[in-house]
Amino acid sequence: MNTFQRITTFGLFSVLLFGAGPVSPNAPDKYTPIDVASGGTIRGVVRFDGARPQLEQVDIATKEDVCHSEPVYSEKLVVSKEMRVQWAVVSLTDIKTGKAFQEPEDPKDRPTLDQNGCVFSPHVVLVGHGKPLKLLNSDGVLHNVHTWPKKNRSKNIAMPGPVKEMTVKFRRPERIRVSCDIHRWMEAWIVVTEHPYYAVSDEAGEFELTDVPPGNYTLRVWHETLGQFDQEVEVKANAEASVEFVLSERGQNSGAN
Repeated sequence: MNTFQRITTFGLFSVLLFGAGPVSPNAPDKYTPIDVASGGTIRGVVRFDGARPQLEQVDIATKEDVCHSEPVYSEKLVVSKEMRVQWAVVSLTDIKTGKAFQEPEDPKDRPTLDQNGCVFSPHVVLVGHGKPLKLLNSDGVLHNVHTWPKKNRSKNIAMPGPVKEMTVKFRRPERIRVSCDIHRWMEAWIVVTEHPYYAVSDEAGEFELTDVPPGNYTLRVWHETLGQFDQEVEVKANAEASVEFVLSERGQNSGAN
């Protein structure tokens, strides 16, 4: 047996014996769907403490007219006049059982990441592990969706103008940065979730998690610029828990009612 054959045989034996690689600590099989009776709701807001940051206009270095229809602004830190933070991801970190993922009745309502005006939209999109994520190209120019994962396989998908729609899936839960190599200011985040108890704060900085089994949980907020923080929350049957996160560029203070 030559050297190449020995290496190949050993590599195959290692894969069979040990598996293809380490199992993610956020493996999907840690969560079990059940019928939730008398579930509660977590409703909250993400606020900003400090001087309100101004939106930064992005320098568009392209001759494509579609990119010049309107000014493009960075969405890495969006704070409203009421000092509310948009695009913060809120989730329960320690829930083991709960509601199942709900499949949209209409395929048009599936999680979608569009490329429109040379901007990814939305800036943050949630999709369940193993569930389809729809990629759209509304511009009619060449784009590519380049993902930068740590646990999933990287994808670098070219979408020429005539290609309007594609579908991708991700096996392992994680946050994945997305970019376009052609229009380098384009960035977004795909958050692959291990359960349905995730939400993204809206323009008013608000979020909601519904049908949560009664119990005590750790609620986590993550923002690409402001960081990640946890707080405890108690959910009672058929009741609403009110939560507030206060984030700043210096750190975080939070309170729950």
